[in-house]
Amino acid sequence: MSKSKWEEYKEKNGVTPLDLLNPMTKRSSEELSTSRMSICQGCPELIKLTSQCKKCGCFMPAKTKLEAAKCPIGKW
Repeated sequence: MSKSKWEEYKEKNGVTPLDLLNPMTKRSSEELSTSRMSICQGCPELIKLTSQCKKCGCFMPAKTKLEAAKCPIGKW
């Protein structure tokens, strides 16, 4: 059986947008979140106006706060 689009998305990104709403989802430390966001700020795939990633479509200030999140191009 093939994977659903959500399963494919979670495999690639480590999380889904719905994980932000789940109180059981582990959050990253402020230090880790800040470090990740710093990497994103220097990435050409970040849409600066919206802080959104061109590759995964995520809003990075939120995604970087999820411990299991992954950069879709492997920068963090």
